[in-house]
Amino acid sequence: MKMRLLSVILLHGVCVLHLSAPTVSAVSLSVTPDQKQFFSPGALAILSCDDDDEQRVDGWTVKRTRGGVTERCGAAAGFVLKNSQCQLKLHNPSDGAYFCESSSGQRSDEVNIIISAGSLILDIPSSPVWTGSNVTLLCQSRDGEPVKSYFYKDGKIIGSDSKDNLTLTNVQKSDEGLYSCSTEVHTDTQKSRLTVRDPPADPPPTVKPTTTTTTTTTTTTTTTTTTTTRRRSSGPPLTASIMSGLVSVVLLVLV
Repeated sequence: MKMRLLSVILLHGVCVLHLSAPTVSAVSLSVTPDQKQFFSPGALAILSCDDDDEQRVDGWTVKRTRGGVTERCGAAAGFVLKNSQCQLKLHNPSDGAYFCESSSGQRSDEVNIIISAGSLILDIPSSPVWTGSNVTLLCQSRDGEPVKSYFYKDGKIIGSDSKDNLTLTNVQKSDEGLYSCSTEVHTDTQKSRLTVRDPPADPPPTVKPTTTTTTTTTTTTTTTTTTTTRRRSSGPPLTASIMSGLVSVVLLVLV
């Protein structure tokens, strides 16, 4: 009797674990405003750890590596925690690799933030962009206005003429690389990487059978209609096969 009771408790615990286990999307460092290059002196950039749906996640800490030293937000001047926000003060020419880290040691991709004392910066997204999307890069002056510029990828000029912006349509992995810009007067900006990622894959279609029974005086005909439902998955769920195996073990104990 005690063995049966223990098995029932174990089965209940497995079900509760399955229902309460969180599903976490891929986490990345989010920078607001969405740039990698900033002028010095400047205002503030807000750094946070977000999932694929741009929702802030708990249990992750913003950190940076600079000059061979890794430090967490709140442990250095100009890299402070205020009102639960990680604020980066843009006042000194410097750079660093910023990332998110979980309590278990998982890390997001790094974002290299450049604080420039020069006359131009490249306005390039800080977050990865999805394949198939459109991205516009700007060469920006200190007055906040875009300027007609030459654009470069991996050190090679794109086209032969200066332009107001560089628009990449239907972005692919081949567009990933180090970008910079310059004008007739000003030399190249520092290089920043455009990172391209494939969108999160949808889970396999869920097939839900709907059975309709039609009865005549002589035969019964059963018709099955399948309905396909797709939803976006926010993380790797516990599979049905694992749950089935656990339940089978508990039932054997019960017997």
